[in-house]
Amino acid sequence: MHTLTHRSATFKNDSLFHAEYALAIEELLEIYIDDSPYAATMRLPGDDFNLVAGFCFSEGIVDAWNDFLEIAHCRAARNPNRMMVRLRANGPPGAAPHSLRKGHVSKSGCGVCGKERASDICMNIQPLSRFDQLNLRDIWRLKSMYDCRQELFKITGATHSVAIFDQSRDLLAFAEDIGRHNAFDKTIGRILQGDHLEEVFLAIVSSRLSFEMTQKAARAGVQILCGLSAPTSMAVAMAADLNITLIGFLRHQSLTIYTHPERILTNFSDRKNF
Repeated sequence: MHTLTHRSATFKNDSLFHAEYALAIEELLEIYIDDSPYAATMRLPGDDFNLVAGFCFSEGIVDAWNDFLEIAHCRAARNPNRMMVRLRANGPPGAAPHSLRKGHVSKSGCGVCGKERASDICMNIQPLSRFDQLNLRDIWRLKSMYDCRQELFKITGATHSVAIFDQSRDLLAFAEDIGRHNAFDKTIGRILQGDHLEEVFLAIVSSRLSFEMTQKAARAGVQILCGLSAPTSMAVAMAADLNITLIGFLRHQSLTIYTHPERILTNFSDRKNF
């Protein structure tokens, strides 16, 4: 269950009336790694498995699905809002040991809260080596596919969403959540579990393009990151450095390209201003 109904009073057109509205469910999720608390986030319940898998990948705790021994809800406490992660002994090379953060619980709603050092915020990610192009018309076609899947947003108006496509313009994963970072992690987790990371090409996010979202995209191998809102200065700088094409204000038949426009094929011959 993702929603519940609530009887409300609405004032509109000089009239006050009562109606039932759908609310997106928001609940706390605790993430434990090898029996130690690692993070806590407010999320939309129902896809915790992929959320936690994607979160661990985005944080650099794992590099592949085989790095997990187990992801499961806490059995001992019978707690549906606590996920237990068990890792193989040999984690990703160069990853910061998660034991350094034992006892430190972060509230990851903004993606930065709970981080203590600059090295906790900015990961060491190599620029993307892949370079594939896409026709401008295809971006709007993918945007239409994305719009059709935002069912919870249509009902509640309270969710963010993320869609990830491959180079063949096929949908690899879609997710909604009350948090934009959670929605991204859910899609990454689903792709990681299905071993489709090498197929990742383009992502559409409903939120602004912050540096955390850009960093998640780079970690997942996204070449073209599109947002319905605007990017921040740090997101633009990061996308430029990491060889990501960053597109903001994605609308029907309009968009703004901030970095690496050479990936986007258009019918316009004059590109000297890029």
